[in-house]
Amino acid sequence: MPIYSNDVPERPRGPALPIRRTPARTPLDAIVTSDDLIGCYTHFYKGSTVPCEGDQCKPHHEGIPFRWHAYMTCVELRSNLHFLFEVTANAAEHFVAYRNIHNTIRSCQFRAVRWNQRHNGRILIQTKTASLGQRMLPPAPDLEKCLAVLWGLPSGNVTVKGINPETQVRQVHTEPEKDEFECPQ
Repeated sequence: MPIYSNDVPERPRGPALPIRRTPARTPLDAIVTSDDLIGCYTHFYKGSTVPCEGDQCKPHHEGIPFRWHAYMTCVELRSNLHFLFEVTANAAEHFVAYRNIHNTIRSCQFRAVRWNQRHNGRILIQTKTASLGQRMLPPAPDLEKCLAVLWGLPSGNVTVKGINPETQVRQVHTEPEKDEFECPQ
């Protein structure tokens, strides 16, 4: 027999935000809600983007190509949808430049478009500081937990290493780690 309730339970693992990528034909206008971006190497494996887990990574052992992706949370200006935004390393450089000036990417308003209006076209990003006025941004969710929910990882096993001074981005790893693994560049 089900037990009914009028109270909505909290998500025990963290927010399950939908993931968005830059659309092929229409611009994406949004404001960043996370304080910083995080990124990791990923594989496109069996129709999904999955994190590269180093020595224990099945797609890596099968020779599936990998690339680095950055993630941040944003609010779309038109729909007010709160979502997880995925970009490649080239597109992420615009957010890193913004962060270097403002010490955060929160409140960074941006427009993302595809150069040739194709799903795999290069992403062009224009950034500026948002004029919030009456708009209230939602609190910044825990990006690591968002990614753990997205990829079905146990959230207790997700760790974030500090910012790498050479690349200025944080690296996400899942544990347990047998050996330190670095994807070749």
